[in-house]
Amino acid sequence: MPRHPALDSVAEQLGGSIYSTLASRIAHLEGEIYPLHIGDTWMDPDPELDWRSVDPNATPRPHLYSDPAGITALRDRLVEKVRSRNRIPVTGRENVLITAGATAGLAAAAAAIVGSGDEVLVLAPYWPLIRGIVVEARGIPVEVPVLTDPALSAESLREALEARCGERTVAVYVSTPSNPTSRVLPLPALEAVVEFARAHDLWILSDEVYEDYAYRGTHDSVGELAPERTATAFSFSKAYGMSGYRCGYLVGPPALIEGGRRLATHLWYSTPTPAQHLALKALDVGHRWIARARSAYQEAGDRAAARLGLPAPSGSQFLFVDVGPALDERGLMGFLEDCLEDNLVLAPGTSFGPSFGTWVRVCFTCAPPDVVGRGFDRLARRLGR
Repeated sequence: MPRHPALDSVAEQLGGSIYSTLASRIAHLEGEIYPLHIGDTWMDPDPELDWRSVDPNATPRPHLYSDPAGITALRDRLVEKVRSRNRIPVTGRENVLITAGATAGLAAAAAAIVGSGDEVLVLAPYWPLIRGIVVEARGIPVEVPVLTDPALSAESLREALEARCGERTVAVYVSTPSNPTSRVLPLPALEAVVEFARAHDLWILSDEVYEDYAYRGTHDSVGELAPERTATAFSFSKAYGMSGYRCGYLVGPPALIEGGRRLATHLWYSTPTPAQHLALKALDVGHRWIARARSAYQEAGDRAAARLGLPAPSGSQFLFVDVGPALDERGLMGFLEDCLEDNLVLAPGTSFGPSFGTWVRVCFTCAPPDVVGRGFDRLARRLGR
């Protein structure tokens, strides 16, 4: 039991920023900076989705709280969307919870299903915050390092999951399209995850925030295959370039959504009301922006991959790069420090799982294409490519 001034072990386990050891140097960089570590977009949202465009007559009193589950009109529209687009057989708004970003949605879902000491199998490399989300729920994340294997099959994926499944396993976390690998998991792989989950009576946490950005292959929703056990997180941040508005949504069986709503009420109470109204508008006008963004992202990703001599990305906004041959006795941290001499900031692979100490994640949408291009030129030179 912690006493003042000690903190609880969960807070200690979460640690600080993945860039905290380099923060001082990053803060003092001068000239053009290449922030390839940032997972965001350089594109402004559609002008109709600018917060200053909110019509006060159409959105009266947006400063007030909204229903903790989300505004009714938005939830109803999302029921239509997930039925038609994702083919998830939802019955109504009881299957949808509006959340303060997809991060909050996954946190609410994890808190609802993970007990103290329970284990969550996490396909790796993984989105960094999922580890903290599981730990915060008093659970134990168990890395399943399969997503960098180019020969990954449905059979080998099932074998890897079986090898790490234990008596305390309660869920599997899947991200497709993947942050950080860009991988779009094919239908047979998703079916293998579902068969495994059903065999062991597990939940599935499906992170589908990059659903609109599958460039090669088809994005399929896990919830279509196993609606009774899947909590799916979606994001307006990634879909429409609205990350600062903090609006996402969680889709799942009614009992899970109700549990998530109760937890959400005590975590953030309700998602910002203006953000929800902009999200509702995005469902009407945002398709134009997505089409432009998808084309621009794919072009940027293809160009970045070609510069590094890598296969073109299948989806998302990232490349995951093995820089092992360029490391010296200082290891990955030394390489990251050397890159700062070029004003080049990279995300260390260990943030995406302990098995990836020779890897870095780079984002090809973090800045305008000309800036990103110069950043990848510098990285390529560091790698001798």
